[in-house]
Amino acid sequence: MRKCLLTLAIAGLCVSAAVAAGRPRIIATTDGEIDDRCSMIRFLMYANEWDIEGIIYSASKFHWKGHNWAGETWIEEQIDAYAKVWPNLKQHDPNYPSPDDLRKVLYVGNISRVGAMDKDTPGSDRIVEVLLDRGPGPVYLQAWGGTNTIARALRTIQQKHPGRMHKVSRKAAIYIILDQDKTFREYIQPNWPEVMVLGSFRQFATIAYSWKKHIPKGHHKYFDKAWMQANLLKGHGPLGAAYPTDHFKSEGDSPSFMHQIRVGLGSLEDPSWGGWGGRFERETGTRNVWRGARDDRDFAKPIWRWAEHFQNDWAARADWCVKPPGEANHAPRPVVGAKPGRDVLCVTAKPGQAVRLSAEGTTDPDGNGLAYEWRHYKDVGSYGKEVAIPDSTGRDVAVPVPQDAGGHALHIILTVRDDGDPNLFAYRRVIIDVER
Repeated sequence: MRKCLLTLAIAGLCVSAAVAAGRPRIIATTDGEIDDRCSMIRFLMYANEWDIEGIIYSASKFHWKGHNWAGETWIEEQIDAYAKVWPNLKQHDPNYPSPDDLRKVLYVGNISRVGAMDKDTPGSDRIVEVLLDRGPGPVYLQAWGGTNTIARALRTIQQKHPGRMHKVSRKAAIYIILDQDKTFREYIQPNWPEVMVLGSFRQFATIAYSWKKHIPKGHHKYFDKAWMQANLLKGHGPLGAAYPTDHFKSEGDSPSFMHQIRVGLGSLEDPSWGGWGGRFERETGTRNVWRGARDDRDFAKPIWRWAEHFQNDWAARADWCVKPPGEANHAPRPVVGAKPGRDVLCVTAKPGQAVRLSAEGTTDPDGNGLAYEWRHYKDVGSYGKEVAIPDSTGRDVAVPVPQDAGGHALHIILTVRDDGDPNLFAYRRVIIDVER
């Protein structure tokens, strides 16, 4: 059992809880496939959640310059649409970057062919600059396409700054969608064995082209054409209208940044805990590579279990594009253990003990009514059995610790739902470390 220490030190990545509580630093690399262009609309609506250090055109085994290439202007065009709604977005959160700030961090990376990493490019140079700066880590390097531009940056550091490889390894974290060229397995993995890598090699498909096969039919209503038209495409300004399709076709790349949206699940502190961007387990034979884990033997469930929540949240963001703060909904602000702003609460208990938990102090910025639900996330940790929580919809609960749970950790998720339009959700995680 891994004790809850609120300091991430997995595969060398070092980030204190204080840093994890702030806005993550991110660099997104994209090959411009149709689902990348769909994902970028969602990305821009969440631009207030991160310090965006780079948006970089890259390549993949499906797309490179001269082969199914979308060009090097589509991101600029989407930022132009963002510029038209930015004055309204910043009324909801002043952390939304200006369009000029986004344009300043837009670069062209290694795009000449699949897996190209033979030379430095403005995009790879930008990654080098960020990884070597004095800013805090982690820096999340998102590979919406191949990892080749990221690989080129790491090779440049290896060749020109070999003495800084260990420090960079503790600062960088890579999130890979599908693994779309050979540069990760052939260069990054053998040369950078301390860099934490989250490989959504299959789980991303939950919201990609085959989403109807992976998401239960009861959740399809949050992705169908009628929902998209009503909540994004029509009446929500030029950014929503810039969505590249008239329906939800695919957003296979969105988990790479949904993982870094802090909604209260603490998923940035440990990839095995799970969140909107999926849940992970160590790849066999490695200590730094993580791949998609299963919930109830379903590889897609770690993402689709939150489908209503993240789609409603996106719909609210689309409202932010056109509505003033007083007419749009905003997520609740849960509190557990009288610690506002803290995503994870750790407690110790003995087998057979009843652990009393309270969400007293939870608020809603719009004054909406709130509903509570406490549940045991049995797929996380080593106990593996259901823990029934009496009166699980109360603000305050008593979690019964099973007699046979000694030495295990129980993950209890508080979900707070408001009654606004659309309903929005936020969470807190309580980890009960059970004594032996």
